Amino acid sequence: MLKSRPADAKLDFFHYSGDMLTGFLALYPLGGGLEVCGMVHPDYRRQGIFTNLWKDAIRSANVSAYKTVLLNTPASSSSGIGFIESQGGVFCHSEYQMKWHDDGQTVTEADPSVQLRSAELADMEDIIAIDQEGFEMSREESAEIYSSLLQETGTRPLIIKRDGVTVGKVSLEDTGSDTWIYGFAVKASVRGQGIGRSTLMLIVSEAIARGRDIWLEVAVQNPNALRLYESCGFKVMRQQDYYEYMASQ
Repeated sequence: MLKSRPADAKLDFFHYSGDMLTGFLALYPLGGGLEVCGMVHPDYRRQGIFTNLWKDAIRSANVSAYKTVLLNTPASSSSGIGFIESQGGVFCHSEYQMKWHDDGQTVTEADPSVQLRSAELADMEDIIAIDQEGFEMSREESAEIYSSLLQETGTRPLIIKRDGVTVGKVSLEDTGSDTWIYGFAVKASVRGQGIGRSTLMLIVSEAIARGRDIWLEVAVQNPNALRLYESCGFKVMRQQDYYEYMASQ
């Protein structure tokens, strides 16, 4: 997650106990928003480490310049939830993290008319339009995110084509032995035609061939996407809760 960071941006904060890294906090500007995540070594919790990292981040980052500031924590972490709420965080939404499982069945063959190719700068307008429709992003937010993706190491923004026509987009990020699916959207005019399923099968088939685990995130409040992912072999592994930080508090 920290491999592609602007050298001139103060986005990562670390705490060492002696020579040992015992805590970190990272800021991720995404479009007009800012996401915050981090952790502390289990043996060093309840010592104010994360609180100090958070204070450093708030002093360094102009949080008022962002439309939203989101902090996330595992839904099962009472300490994470307690910290966020103590800083004025207000619950926003939850996402499931899902992993593809081999249930012994043959992976469904993708529709041969559906293909994936690497996205290029020339695809910018198509990607912006799909983001605006699928994720209700502004043009500026989509352009900023896409430009960043094109420069990141280990991230592959892809265009979904059917019969040579752009019908969607998706990004893959390799982290360790895992591949994560992000920013998956199909144009509304062609939804319900098996394009999403074929795209997932192409991605899963590639991951199997490379010996990688495949993960994705989906909003708990998106039952249609959840059903699609479950029908393609993905299972819910854990839940992340997102809270909006109110800087005025």
